[in-house]
Amino acid sequence: MSPDDRRAALVRAAIRVIARGGVSAATTRAIVSEAKMPLGAFHYVFTSRDELLSQVIRTVTDDERMAVELALPGEGATFEQVVVAALDAYLDLLIADPERELALFELAFYGMRSEPDLVGRQYGVYYREGEAILTQLATMCGLTWREPMPVMARRLVVVIDGVTTTWLADRDTPAAREFVRSVAPWIAASAVPVTA
Repeated sequence: MSPDDRRAALVRAAIRVIARGGVSAATTRAIVSEAKMPLGAFHYVFTSRDELLSQVIRTVTDDERMAVELALPGEGATFEQVVVAALDAYLDLLIADPERELALFELAFYGMRSEPDLVGRQYGVYYREGEAILTQLATMCGLTWREPMPVMARRLVVVIDGVTTTWLADRDTPAAREFVRSVAPWIAASAVPVTA
């Protein structure tokens, strides 16, 4: 198994362990056991548990962004339709693999209680990814944002966190889809045409 494949397998195993038992259950021994690897395999590709946890965050957010990018409609779609497609793509990923998002919330709550630097890094990734996707959405439609990108990214993260926690709590997919459709006009109204 290549080092990249080993890293990916350990990240997937860590997500399952964290989703099932929380961050405190995610010892290196538990993770390698879940991945069906010897303990030495962990230290071959990660220097520390913190490095692995950071990679869990990065992997999940990369997958989310890819899902959004693949779901974007082509030319002719309104900006509101583009926003709905992006949020729906995220929701589809959440529904297909809720453990991934549950693991990220476990990491966030663990960080809030025990490792503020971890949760700070985690939300820093979220804000940067939010800025990147919002910039991409606006650019593809010839728009720009009325407000600074950090403000818009924070709003997006709040929306995503809200839809995620409520869906994880009640698994009410129709209500989550309705929420996406109700918030899309608010997000879309924050964009204006680019002026020369």
